[in-house]
Amino acid sequence: MTDPQQLSHAQQALWFLYRLAPDAAVYNTGCALTVRSAVDLPALRAAVEALAERHDMLRSVFHEIDGQAVRLVRERHPLGLEVRELPGTDPEGLAAAARAALREPFRLERDGAFRFVLLRRGEADAVLLTAGHHIGTDATSNWLIVRDLLHGYRRLTGADGPQDALAVAGPPPPKGTYADHVAKERTVLDSPRGARMEQYWHQVCADAAPAELPTDRPRPASPSRTGATHHLDLADGRVEALRELARSSGVSLFSVLLGTFQSLLHRYSRQNGFLIGCPTTTRMSPVVREVVGNFVNTLVFRGDFDPGTTFREAAAAADRQVKAGLGGAGYPFELLTRTVNRPRTGAGSSLCRITFNLVGTATPEPLLRLLLDADGGRPAEFAGLTVAPFELPQAEGQLDLAVSVRQSASSLAVDFRYDVDLFDPATVERFAGHFLRAVDAALADPDAPVARLRLVDGAELAGLMGFGAEPAPRRRARRG
Repeated sequence: MTDPQQLSHAQQALWFLYRLAPDAAVYNTGCALTVRSAVDLPALRAAVEALAERHDMLRSVFHEIDGQAVRLVRERHPLGLEVRELPGTDPEGLAAAARAALREPFRLERDGAFRFVLLRRGEADAVLLTAGHHIGTDATSNWLIVRDLLHGYRRLTGADGPQDALAVAGPPPPKGTYADHVAKERTVLDSPRGARMEQYWHQVCADAAPAELPTDRPRPASPSRTGATHHLDLADGRVEALRELARSSGVSLFSVLLGTFQSLLHRYSRQNGFLIGCPTTTRMSPVVREVVGNFVNTLVFRGDFDPGTTFREAAAAADRQVKAGLGGAGYPFELLTRTVNRPRTGAGSSLCRITFNLVGTATPEPLLRLLLDADGGRPAEFAGLTVAPFELPQAEGQLDLAVSVRQSASSLAVDFRYDVDLFDPATVERFAGHFLRAVDAALADPDAPVARLRLVDGAELAGLMGFGAEPAPRRRARRG
């Protein structure tokens, strides 16, 4: 066992939440693949062991020593592959078993933050699940784990793979460790740059409240930390039109989407100045590019609207904030909540309870392209296995609402993850429809004021106008 290692600020926050609700699965995350070929189980088990040797986060457990949360790295960790036989299970049952395996609580003090499960319906019909607690991983780390696991499996089995440098030599060894990331974080925060970042974020948050949507139920004193997802696909025509609007406005596609989303929040909440979050990576240095760990920070963006603000102006304001915010991405969100005297509670952050982000798919790595492809579902040959992405709902219920846009070459897929304590499915479905309406309004006339955005169409308006009206009296038929 190594000497105790300090946690990053993001890990400290997740440890706090874990201690509040150790059985909650809201911060469980991972990747899953369908496997439509026979699996060499001894080789796959050995590949899992080799993976733990490569990434020390997989050998880590978490404890408190003298009131301080720390990470302890074991020289060896009994991390293995669990095989669960499910003969005769139908697709719905298999999906339920994968979700259940992902949601099983982690015992961070005893077992660490990772598990590997193979759910087998037959010799050539399985789902391979890699699951982790967010304290030890993030989306990029999940993809690195799957990539390294399958490359290790390929080397152990001698299977043919794509004939490129990565396939032949395998992924390069990590140049650094997560401990390097923690040390750099502390160095930056103690420097004049850290003071400048703190000042910038305090200015962003000054006199602004978190954006809030009308809820179907009051916020419970003890949240259940459960959620669900509503999915929306943007048609190809809209995607190209959005990209053209971004080009003509001199902003990024993300800024157009963010500005439109903020416009919708303004119309819903009637808040003129409000805050939302945007998860972003802190994996900026090549030293940690191949390191497994939590490299996520939430940037706080402010929406400011007046009666004349147009969709194009909202996109331009969002673009300015994104560019300025990326310069301060190294200032931890959890530290910000304390320095502006808005600490996290069991109900979540008091700085932002709604987030919006865009996930791209640009990567030269064939396996990562497969995993990130928003269209998903297409099988591919890799490491002697026939694999395809397996849909795995996750990160549900962390916030009131978390909107994630997945971008591919020709499509945009939008996931609305929401807290079921607060919202009914029909409410989120209606909100998603209104987001689509806001997108169409911005495309039709980007220079129109946001205040003119209509949130109800003719049919909805007629229904509202008729709600509660007295039925017309029936005429008594005349007798002849």
